[in-house]
Amino acid sequence: MSILNSIKTRSNIYFVLLITLATAVNLLVIGFSDLETSRLARLTTVILFSLYFIIKKRYYSFWIFSALLFLCIKDVFFQFYEESWGYKLYLIFGTLAYVTIVLERLPKISEISFKPGIVLITSVLVAANTYTLYIIMNMVSYTFHDGVEPILLYLYGASMMLLGVEAIAYNNKYNSSRSLIYTFFAFAFIFSDIAALFAYYFNFEIFYFFDRFLFLCALGMYIHYSLNYESIKEEYFQFNMIDKKL
Repeated sequence: MSILNSIKTRSNIYFVLLITLATAVNLLVIGFSDLETSRLARLTTVILFSLYFIIKKRYYSFWIFSALLFLCIKDVFFQFYEESWGYKLYLIFGTLAYVTIVLERLPKISEISFKPGIVLITSVLVAANTYTLYIIMNMVSYTFHDGVEPILLYLYGASMMLLGVEAIAYNNKYNSSRSLIYTFFAFAFIFSDIAALFAYYFNFEIFYFFDRFLFLCALGMYIHYSLNYESIKEEYFQFNMIDKKL
């Protein structure tokens, strides 16, 4: 089953339309309103998507529910980003959200045997992101209120890298529609955060649009990933068939 086939049900088509509409509204708000209104629109969208998940879910998943809750709380404190306490709590709950997403896939990671090529790519990715984070930290250090904030930002960046590394390893092992969607939304979250940083700290205003587009795509794919129960069975079947052939 391809990714396109996995979204062809009527319910999923409606959700794609919801994502498209929400994205269009958010981009219009960014273009024609102020930063505070833009943040409120993002919070409203995250809450609506989370409610959609709660209504549509068939089974309770502690990890997925927790990740969505942390994303909602993160965006609540995003409204107070300029305040020291708001910035700290934004980073804390953002880190918790990414770590929770990683933990949900941890049992799959425990089954993975790393190939030299994947180890090399992962090492390069981690090194590049660490260096980029170090450079960015030096450039925005004047905005920190105290010594706790840079530590929290490093932890936030580390959780992003962990998410990216896990996504690569997971997709390399299973090579399924589900693992590919996971990889897409993981890197959409990562690049969204990077775009937001450049938009806010370096006044590249067009990056606000990239940030919001990537974030809503990532959130939409994460909801789809979480609700697509058929893909779980498909992935399990495909992996076992490949394993037997090997």
